[in-house]
Amino acid sequence: MAEKSEIDIAVGRALNRLRGERGLTVTALAEGAGVSPPMISRIEKGQVSPSLSTLAALAGALQVPVMALLAASDTPADVHHVKAGGGLPSRRITEGHAHDYLLLGKHGSPGGRFEAAEITIARDQAGRLPTYQHEGHVFIHLLEGQARYRCGGDIFDLGPGDTLSFDAKLAHGFAEILSDRVRFVTVSSRPA
Repeated sequence: MAEKSEIDIAVGRALNRLRGERGLTVTALAEGAGVSPPMISRIEKGQVSPSLSTLAALAGALQVPVMALLAASDTPADVHHVKAGGGLPSRRITEGHAHDYLLLGKHGSPGGRFEAAEITIARDQAGRLPTYQHEGHVFIHLLEGQARYRCGGDIFDLGPGDTLSFDAKLAHGFAEILSDRVRFVTVSSRPA
């Protein structure tokens, strides 16, 4: 009997995990992908190397990209750990506006990218508050201060502990800083 390859074992584990997360039996996945149940069992056990067309059929039935079956999820490739109070100090400058921030994490891959930062905007240095618009999503958690935030045609009053998340295709940005400063954490995701 041939020795199992690491990639076959990783694909099998990914397939088993994804099938389990969706609550699918081997038979149900087989029907959805047009693959025999014994073949799925052999793939999950790392006993066979599935063809690309089989991987595509399985990924389609699981509603994931094919890469989800090929990524070895138990071996982290890109991990950032930022201790409390840490981060990469940075300054964003746009026409008529500047603010300081701490970059807390930034990742990118063919599947997309995201950036997390802790941002401080002082009212007396805010100048003209910028408006942003891009593909992806944004999450904001206000830590300190009071502000009004514009998201599409709506204005939201934000105070400490408030969160806001939205589709970043909407024009967005602070409309007004009401306190001496605001401090918040934001996570922004964008497709590849």
